[in-house]
Amino acid sequence: MTEPENSLIDAWLEGSLNDEQERELDQWLRLDDAHMRQFVEANIRDQHLKEVVRSLGQAEEVTRQIAPPISSKRMQRVPLAMFALATAATILLAIWFVLPRQPVRVQASVIAMTDVQLIGVDGVPAIGKTLSLDSFRLASGSLEVLLPLNVRVEFVAPVEVVFENQNRLRLIEGQMNADVGDGGQGFTVVTSAGEIVDFGTRFGLEVDRDGESRVAVFSGSVEFHPTNATSPQEVITLTEGEALRFSARAGLRRWQQVAVAADKAGLSRIDNHGVVREVRDNLGEGDLRPFYSVIPGGMQSGALAFNDKPNPVWSALPGDKFPAWLEGADLIRTYYNFRYIKNYELTLELNQPADVYVLVATPGEVPNWLKERFEPVGVSIRAGAWHPAIATHPAATMQPDGPYLTFSIWKCEAGPGELKLGAPLEHRVPGVHSLMYGLAVKAKSTL
Repeated sequence: MTEPENSLIDAWLEGSLNDEQERELDQWLRLDDAHMRQFVEANIRDQHLKEVVRSLGQAEEVTRQIAPPISSKRMQRVPLAMFALATAATILLAIWFVLPRQPVRVQASVIAMTDVQLIGVDGVPAIGKTLSLDSFRLASGSLEVLLPLNVRVEFVAPVEVVFENQNRLRLIEGQMNADVGDGGQGFTVVTSAGEIVDFGTRFGLEVDRDGESRVAVFSGSVEFHPTNATSPQEVITLTEGEALRFSARAGLRRWQQVAVAADKAGLSRIDNHGVVREVRDNLGEGDLRPFYSVIPGGMQSGALAFNDKPNPVWSALPGDKFPAWLEGADLIRTYYNFRYIKNYELTLELNQPADVYVLVATPGEVPNWLKERFEPVGVSIRAGAWHPAIATHPAATMQPDGPYLTFSIWKCEAGPGELKLGAPLEHRVPGVHSLMYGLAVKAKSTL
């Protein structure tokens, strides 16, 4: 294409053609079918560029239309062939958005890998090596890569992925965890039911081939854009500690449990084959989207106590050691903000016999359900540091970095099967902060 025709197509895309330019472009389009193809391809490239810019977060919302609006008066002067061609271009663009896009090669550096079997990738993967990824399948193992815009992604087999650009991928099936740095804001994962747009955070995602997907946010926030959304109000924002199940058929539902690896906040199958199979509550679906983190072997000094509190961690009392029999238990991070719900019920489903430990602030109210089923072990640990407002609680002791609360440990033997726990308090004590209990489970020895 010559430079004049380039300028005419640019003016068409911008909606700035005058009458003389319209006639000139129309004559050029009539000369050759190839000119028509070039015109349509230019429309597609233009829209693709807008989408890339939007997904990279490098510009505000793109407001320019695919084809410029034409007033009824001006429409009468537009040649029929020209208008038909514009309509064809619009149809092609619509098809381009609905159908999966062509794979785009992305350079990814291998950070970590375990028992990897990759299909559709040239070369043998190795730590430190750069792979050229477009459309591939991870048949076995796990693969962690660093993408060009400072996005770390871990894929856990079986996974099928198509990269649509360096900051956008389509997850057809499988499990992935993403850690998005500043450069990768706007990182987007496309599923059959919608898109997850990241804003500098850590999240996990599972996609089943039957169309259901599950996303959990470990820090920061993401937006979920349903495929069939008709207004901006249908976009859902998930923040730290929230999770969502979604599918084109069933819509949106809570996802109550995410099993999290002890050494990192990665995503594990909801159907957990460890000692804790499932954690659920009686709060229903509704607008609530929290999940319960189950961290195999995660109960230790320095472990985060609650899903919705960024600071309090478990530790030994001053002068004591962290209990060896409690260390290494599966940690279940509960929700501090559920402490006021009087009819709250939490159900554990255990795969095998286990010791279940409930940690209750002491001194403080001990609910009847706990006294009926559990026994105090005579050992306490603490959680902190807390906000200074907690300092007035009877269980609080002040330390240089803030107040710490003492928690007594209660134990019962349970499983396999269900174990129901009740509300953290039955009667609120005036003037005293109510507290949620902590929870840990340790499998019984089979020896």
